[in-house]
Amino acid sequence: MSQPGVLLDRDGTIIVDSGYVGSVDRVEFIDGSIAAIAALNRAGVPVAVVTNQAGVARGYYGIADVEQVHKHMIAEMARHGAHVDLWLFCPYHPDGIVEAFARRSADRKPGPGMALAAAEALDLDLSASWVVGDSPADVGLARAVGAKPLHVGPPGSAVMGVDTFPDLAAAVRFILGGDTAPAPEQQKAPKFPAAKFHRADSYGGAYVAELARAFATVDLEQVSRAAKILNAAYDRDAAVFACGNGGSASIANHLQCDHVKGVRNGTGVTTRVQSLSTNVELFSAIANDLGYEHVFEYQLQSQARPGDVLIVISSSGRSPNIVRALDWAAAHEMPTIALTGFAGGPARRRAEVSIHVDSANYGVVEDAHQACMHLLAQYVRQSRMTPDAVVSQTF
Repeated sequence: MSQPGVLLDRDGTIIVDSGYVGSVDRVEFIDGSIAAIAALNRAGVPVAVVTNQAGVARGYYGIADVEQVHKHMIAEMARHGAHVDLWLFCPYHPDGIVEAFARRSADRKPGPGMALAAAEALDLDLSASWVVGDSPADVGLARAVGAKPLHVGPPGSAVMGVDTFPDLAAAVRFILGGDTAPAPEQQKAPKFPAAKFHRADSYGGAYVAELARAFATVDLEQVSRAAKILNAAYDRDAAVFACGNGGSASIANHLQCDHVKGVRNGTGVTTRVQSLSTNVELFSAIANDLGYEHVFEYQLQSQARPGDVLIVISSSGRSPNIVRALDWAAAHEMPTIALTGFAGGPARRRAEVSIHVDSANYGVVEDAHQACMHLLAQYVRQSRMTPDAVVSQTF
């Protein structure tokens, strides 16, 4: 029977991240990390290390160097009664200079490859397991495979919506039931506007500056993951459903336009994209008879199938009808994408891919969401065209 396990990042979690640690002389264990692993061993919890080692692809060191570092770590841990059950690393990076390793890989976090390999080798139930690391990539890995993410790092490095601990020792005490999760750090986007403006041109300049700041907080790796999900859905003729409330409903409706009419223009690709926010007769009937919180979930129950995709757009990420739709989709094998703002709410934590805008202004968040919707449609469209066609077409 499958069992829960712990997947550990290496640099910044077990040893100090001094930047591309590729030799034994640069290995420095973080205080308490070996003892934490020993505690997991005593509790019978399988432990795997899953680490990105792009230094191989970048030519900083080789495979043998990574293996030598791991042999050294194994010996040091054994001296203190600790061991790791499985060591996995990904040497690939698309920007590498070593040809054999200069490519994308599903093993590179936040891709799921290493976690899936660990689950097979150690017979792990990933839905009952933990991923512990100091990077958003570790959180992304956990979300990709349905595991529980735990973030470790100094104050100010917390990932919103994820339990954060100062070090691996504290995270392991939590896993083993000895500690409660710390209160999340209060991380708030700057308020805008923070004062009254007396001229529209001044307000406009400040608004544009806040929009630029907020859009710069979007994790473009999440945008890339969303694009892959959409392209794959269109390749297999899966349906894509979008939904939102208020201004977000208009973005969901606009998404249907751009991902049907826009994507087809110059590509011939016929997509099946539908906004769940647009049919007022059906929408109001469900709201009136069953409750507003059911308006999207109910439509999915009738129309969606496993493998279809759900995109939710919610500035707060807290709307009950959005959260219910995400939960239903996840339970029925649908990839999910969330566009959120403010603190992100449950939607940010529960979606497979989270495109988050760090702003506390509804207009700014919605403008950024609209831009993300446009760029995803345009990227998908141009990815299916020849270089000459891209140059000759108007986007």
